[in-house]
Amino acid sequence: MVKRKINIHNQHHVIALKKLPLKRFARQILHGEGISQFEVNIIFVDHSYIIELNKTYLHRDSTTDVISFPLSDGDEKLLEGEVYINIDQIMTQALEYQELFLTELLRIVAHGVLHVVGYPDKTKTEKALMTAKEDFYLQQFAKEVS
Repeated sequence: MVKRKINIHNQHHVIALKKLPLKRFARQILHGEGISQFEVNIIFVDHSYIIELNKTYLHRDSTTDVISFPLSDGDEKLLEGEVYINIDQIMTQALEYQELFLTELLRIVAHGVLHVVGYPDKTKTEKALMTAKEDFYLQQFAKEVS
């Protein structure tokens, strides 16, 4: 059985999100990356939740915009992963970058999903590739919804 599932969980108690466009966007990225079978959970959280994740799993006592956990090894046909997105940080970044909240939110969704696919962003070259892919999928999605 082919599995193509994007689950959206909003644990942020202030911001309501429309799940369907977020699912479509994540699915578009996975298809664009040649992933045919997947189950990805995207969980929207606040500063305190992401700080605890960061402490527990990455040993950093700070906030961040996204933490991704690829859950399948490279040998499996089914790509599985979890993406935790800090809505509080997205709001801060949108103001800082003078960007629409939705645009910044979609960029971070793309960033997290691309990490689950396997893209790193530790070096300057990796960061440039990640940003180029984010831009590509944002432009593609904008064309689709306009």
